[in-house]
Amino acid sequence: MKKTPKLTFVVLLALFVYAGTARAQIYMLESSNVRFFSDALIEDITATTTSAQGLVNVADKTFSFRVPIKTFEFAKDLMKEHFNENYMESEKHPYGTFKGSIVGNSNFTKNGVYEVTAKGVLDIHGVPQERSLPAKLFVEGSVVRLESVFMVKLVDHDIEIPQIVFQNIAEEIEVTIKSDLVPYKK
Repeated sequence: MKKTPKLTFVVLLALFVYAGTARAQIYMLESSNVRFFSDALIEDITATTTSAQGLVNVADKTFSFRVPIKTFEFAKDLMKEHFNENYMESEKHPYGTFKGSIVGNSNFTKNGVYEVTAKGVLDIHGVPQERSLPAKLFVEGSVVRLESVFMVKLVDHDIEIPQIVFQNIAEEIEVTIKSDLVPYKK
């Protein structure tokens, strides 16, 4: 039986919640802003989405995040159409995901700023890649703000750019994530 991405996320949620950890040790994305930026010769392209979903298990420092590809918004409708149909093939690969663990000292119960590394598998366009990404956790009361900026090489995820537009799209895309996490409440 083939699992759908939605079913997979529900199963992950169930595993996080019922893996013998207290509810207060599970944080979920309450709000997010994921932005990518292509700095190319002819034009810059920016797209954003606020539809990311994610969970962090504080007890074992694991996480799972996903971004629905079709939710990225562009300055021009034609850019969004080309992005989804020609480059990301979002019908075939509807989500970008990142699953792994938090490396470094962090304390979700003590106010402060924690510089950590998110280490895991980044799957974009159906091509998983092991990555270690820098991140900062800003803990203020029960809210944890996650911020990260990193680069993604299109070639690493088999995203092909036609020769005719290669000067319009950068080979390496900057991704910026700003998300608020709150304790999961049943």
